[in-house]
Amino acid sequence: MIKSVIITHGNLGREMVQVAEKILEQKLDIESIAFDWQGDGSGMISQLEAFIARNPGRKIVIFTDMFGGSPSNISTRFVNADVEVISGINLPGLLKFFCCEKPSEDFRKVVKKVEQEAKEGINIISEYLGEKK
Repeated sequence: MIKSVIITHGNLGREMVQVAEKILEQKLDIESIAFDWQGDGSGMISQLEAFIARNPGRKIVIFTDMFGGSPSNISTRFVNADVEVISGINLPGLLKFFCCEKPSEDFRKVVKKVEQEAKEGINIISEYLGEKK
């Protein structure tokens, strides 16, 4: 089983998890860490270290809200064969993670599926409806 944590500016991650739980009608196994606007990131580092320490031998996905933001930048130091960071996560990507992840599935395949779904979850509605002039 792949463990997951979402780290975002403010409470965005916690809210995304709550919405995903409502849609999927189940409690999700994911932790949420909010970036402390006043701090230097050390609290977030400590929380991430503790999360990884509580999950020895597990594959871990760290979701962050924006590439280049503090949560993403801090998370990159933890990337290795067992830990991956997916930055720019959105609701479609988060839902895909909880709907597609199977214990026997290859870690890299799961990560790529989530990336693909997150990208495909962004649409320009007028392209579906036909442009209005």
